[in-house]
Amino acid sequence: MFFPTPYPDELLYSVCARYRKRTGDPSPKNLLQDLFGKNNVLASVDLPSHIGALVARLPVGSKITADRLVMEHTMYPFYSAFLPPQQAEAVFLAMVGGSGNSVYTRAGVMASSIRSATHFRYCPICFQEDLARHGELYWHRMHQIPGWDVCVKHGTWLNDSKVALRQTNKHVFAEPTEENCPLNQVAYITDSELLSHYRSIGNGIEALLTQRFPHRPLDWFQRHFEAKLRQKHYASFISGKVDQTRLRQDFVRYYGEEFLERLQSSLRGESNWLASMVRKHRRSFHPLRHLLLINFLGISLEEMFYQDEQYKPFGDGPWICLNPAAEHYQQKVITDLTVSTCEKNKGVIGTFSCSCGFVYTRRAGESDPNKISRVKQYGEVWERECLRLANEGLSLREIGRRLHADPMTVKKHIRGKEVKDGRRDLERERDRTEWLSLQQQHPNFSKTELRKLNLALYARLYRKDRIWLNEHSPEPAQKKTRNIRVDWNQRDLEVLAKVQHAVSRILESDGKPKRLTVGRIGTIAGVTALLEKHMNHLPKTKKYLERTVESEEQYRLRKIHWAMEELKRQGEPLQEWKVLRKAGIRKEHAPMEFSRKRDLIFVEKLEEI
Repeated sequence: MFFPTPYPDELLYSVCARYRKRTGDPSPKNLLQDLFGKNNVLASVDLPSHIGALVARLPVGSKITADRLVMEHTMYPFYSAFLPPQQAEAVFLAMVGGSGNSVYTRAGVMASSIRSATHFRYCPICFQEDLARHGELYWHRMHQIPGWDVCVKHGTWLNDSKVALRQTNKHVFAEPTEENCPLNQVAYITDSELLSHYRSIGNGIEALLTQRFPHRPLDWFQRHFEAKLRQKHYASFISGKVDQTRLRQDFVRYYGEEFLERLQSSLRGESNWLASMVRKHRRSFHPLRHLLLINFLGISLEEMFYQDEQYKPFGDGPWICLNPAAEHYQQKVITDLTVSTCEKNKGVIGTFSCSCGFVYTRRAGESDPNKISRVKQYGEVWERECLRLANEGLSLREIGRRLHADPMTVKKHIRGKEVKDGRRDLERERDRTEWLSLQQQHPNFSKTELRKLNLALYARLYRKDRIWLNEHSPEPAQKKTRNIRVDWNQRDLEVLAKVQHAVSRILESDGKPKRLTVGRIGTIAGVTALLEKHMNHLPKTKKYLERTVESEEQYRLRKIHWAMEELKRQGEPLQEWKVLRKAGIRKEHAPMEFSRKRDLIFVEKLEEI
């Protein structure tokens, strides 16, 4: 009957300690027998057991239930938040009715690298408020979170009390007092950025403790992380492979090493819990590290627990059709979406195909749903409307404005199709008559000279009636050309000298070797046209090129030789994989005689070459 009503955020351990104080019984064994009906129950701080037995011994009519004690006055909601449903239920049942032997193992506490403090922690300002409001002190759940050392409410560092978290006598419930928890030692956090990070994570901890989120399987959280990593371009859209180096660098830059070390979550050294979390989940991770990654990726806890997340860069369908010639323009009728990756910038591209034949692409992340990256296909509906507008006599520019296309695109789609327009026929006949009249007035003028007399007339005929214009224009004057003979022997020597100089430049250039090809040699020597069209007139040059131009195998061997020299210069060991990576050669494309040799044999063979 003396069992106290728990205070907000009070540990069940603390409630039992206040009960001991009320009864005044100095014997721990008597207290345990009174509370649990057994005298061998351990005074557990975070995940106590035998809670069902405790509730059963409370007076009839008590509003205190086992569920309330577990969810509101133990660490169960924090530790179980990211456990699979069956595992979380097993922990709950072990706390309510079990012996408690398996609670810590099932909750993953034993395997965690984040360790609890050695002593109870407290906020002096919180304790001052408790004293003023309740007349006594009590241990807060939020202050005993493993790896946590801040009171977010007041922006102060938590103090270590003089009460050990694990008492020498494991059956003792120790209450806080002003003697073991001095109230005059207050230290505020002065670093605003550090405090901001603490508040972000602290709000997540408080939400896990106070809100009843549903338990989800491990792959549920993995899907959320994969989707967000793809969205933020940390993972490949197609394969899902994570750029671990960039992710780690940005994660550390975001939080800072000091904050991560304080939360026992540093990424220094060989251990990299972050890389394990973004891979396939085969085990559970500490809730504190879940909160760190969730906050970094910008995911709310409501999203994490209530939305079955998949990466949908363009949202859920159907999607709008952007064919201005269709009756369903800007209506959500498209159900065919293909997502791919841009080869240049690795951005995500969506290809939307409508039943009207209109196919367009958009880039992921584009805020304007009406923004088209590229029209891949206009379709029959669009082309039919384009031809109809052309038959009405509209200009290319006006048709393009109405159908959201470039005038040249419009022209391409109506070219070769019959455009019926009497007004245009009259304009064409008038232009033809004027061009013929111009020739009669100046019978000795060339086509170019006639054009200069009326540039606008010539431009109209050239664009709209080019075949007729060519047939009804003066013939071009025959140009007298001199038959200049070429001394091919002399030219062969000149070209050979240029080619040899170009080869020397390629071989002596800095950086990774470039392959000796006819095209590259011709470009550098400035004789591409001669090599392409007149090689048979240049026998010396041809013979030199046949000896010099490299096959794929020769080029790879030269790159391997260069890579070995570079590794030697840098003091790196000559191992096969290092040589091939430096040379930029995939293992399956390496020279066959070295592909299956051990490193030493590989190096010896290369040095011989």
